[in-house]
Amino acid sequence: MISNATIKMTEEEKVSKMSLFDLPIEIIQHIVSFVTLQDVCRLGATCHAGYSVTHDEQVWSLHLVREYGVTYTGDLANIEEGVTDQLGGVVHDPTLQGNREMSIIYSSQFKRIMIDRNQSRQIQDPLRSILENSIGDILPKLMAFYVNIPAEEQCSARLVLFGPGIESENTKLLVHKIVNARSSTFDAVEFIKGLPGGIGSGVRINYQHMYNFDLMCLYSNFEAAREEVLRERGYSARLDPALNKILSREVGGKLVIQPAIGKLIPTIHGLVFAIDITTKSELDEDDLNVMRQELGVIMESQEKFNTPTPILVLACYNLTRAKCWTLSEIVTGLRLRTLSRPWGVFHVCCDNMRGVEKGLDWVLHHLSKRRKEWQYHMKQGQS
Repeated sequence: MISNATIKMTEEEKVSKMSLFDLPIEIIQHIVSFVTLQDVCRLGATCHAGYSVTHDEQVWSLHLVREYGVTYTGDLANIEEGVTDQLGGVVHDPTLQGNREMSIIYSSQFKRIMIDRNQSRQIQDPLRSILENSIGDILPKLMAFYVNIPAEEQCSARLVLFGPGIESENTKLLVHKIVNARSSTFDAVEFIKGLPGGIGSGVRINYQHMYNFDLMCLYSNFEAAREEVLRERGYSARLDPALNKILSREVGGKLVIQPAIGKLIPTIHGLVFAIDITTKSELDEDDLNVMRQELGVIMESQEKFNTPTPILVLACYNLTRAKCWTLSEIVTGLRLRTLSRPWGVFHVCCDNMRGVEKGLDWVLHHLSKRRKEWQYHMKQGQS
């Protein structure tokens, strides 16, 4: 006959032998979301249960949101309508493996590995370095023969920055802070010549000692004219070819890119569309309509070159005004869900540049992966 003491002892033994993995999966996921990326990886190496938990997308989704304020989706149907204003960004990129890869590219460990790798290349044997660089550069250059730009510029990712966010009185310092920086994050190393007349000129930036990229800036007009037009006519003037040197109209009245700008389009690897969300106290459909059309004209100009580049949307605000458009409103307002190409939307504070790094981390990692794919280069520039 089993005594009560024996039963009690058995229950106590059971409690003492309980492990983390005996808890409900929801509680485990919640606990794991608080630990560091390195600890998550260590947990996954302990046992089968740990491996299962740390390879679950829900765990990485919680980690990504809690640690970096970013939400990711590889499926447009899974984008939540309730993306809140507390988040810094939302990304749709089917080329990524998921929330796990997103968490890794934002982690300090990954950045240290990338920096160490780049530095080790600089201090290794000179002859070995020459050979590796030559072999690494030959393939992209051969397959990018259609690009009519200097050979030394073909090895760097090329982003074009445009939109009302780089011209608005509230947010125009965004560009100046990026291109004039001399820091460990943004180090502008040289001027990049654009098209005749200063169209699309830019700078080459060493970003966090991890990536090099060219940032080409498209302005609608010279500064004095932009300020006068914006003050008198607002955003609607951006679609008037008489006031916007980027645009022109075909015979039927359709908005298109100026022929000179069109020469720049095949050389671009990514679009950075900056919008100003500080000027209105509430969502303005008229402003959104202008933004949609402006972005649409640039995207349409890429179609004949078969270059559906990723789109990075920077929703710019400053500290003097609270940001008023949520990520969900921007995604819906710009109709990004209808796009088949990768895109990301990030809130950016133009006073302290918070948010820019998260957006660049994603788009530069995306481009770095794509440049290693044979099919990516084979499709580029094919009309």
